[in-house]
Amino acid sequence: MFRTRRFRLTIALFFIVGILLGSLSFHALAAEDSFTIKVQATGDTRVSPDKAQMWIGAQTDGPTASDALTLSNETVQKLISIFTKFTEPEVIKTSEFNMYQKERWDEEERRSIPEGFSVRHVFEVTVFDLANVAPMLDEVTAAGANIIYGLQYGVRDPKLAREKAYAKAVEDAWWKAKVIAEASGGTDLVLENIEEMYYYGPEYGAEGIGAVTEQPDLFMPGQLKVSVSITAAFRANLTNEQ
Repeated sequence: MFRTRRFRLTIALFFIVGILLGSLSFHALAAEDSFTIKVQATGDTRVSPDKAQMWIGAQTDGPTASDALTLSNETVQKLISIFTKFTEPEVIKTSEFNMYQKERWDEEERRSIPEGFSVRHVFEVTVFDLANVAPMLDEVTAAGANIIYGLQYGVRDPKLAREKAYAKAVEDAWWKAKVIAEASGGTDLVLENIEEMYYYGPEYGAEGIGAVTEQPDLFMPGQLKVSVSITAAFRANLTNEQ
């Protein structure tokens, strides 16, 4: 009985090894009869901006720190009042606040001499009605704002635009892979892997300004371009002719 069990175990082991070797041979042959295609693809879609973001503030000077801070607070209160007139309070944020001593170089004494204080207070402001951008800038400038920079446009909810851009990128990847496969004698294209390529830069690209001519009072660019990039890997089978 022991020999019978041992014999059966040996047959089972040979059977398992045979299956594994056959599987490896099959995959090796399959690998020889197929090849990988890797492509990069992009997708673009265009949207009209519905928000503007900018940085606005004031630098105030005074003979003492108290004087500079008092003048700064007076100016800032005026700016905040104007901001809330044109946009929502929750999108008005302090992005910079700094107080420092001013100095001047004295040629006779050959050293820096303290000369009062400066306060720099800057806000990040987002406006959702683009027709309000220019009027707001006019009012804050009149109220004492002497720091204005970084005006940029975007959309409040970019998901729909990005969805369309992703769909176009995948379509572009399939097109490129099919062209390469056909030129290489490949068939039965299968998508194996897809990854997003990260781009560190502006989220939007400005397009033509033709749309602005219809509303000349708006201080805005034309449409914005939303772009995404992907890398995709495909596998194709070689035809018999190859």
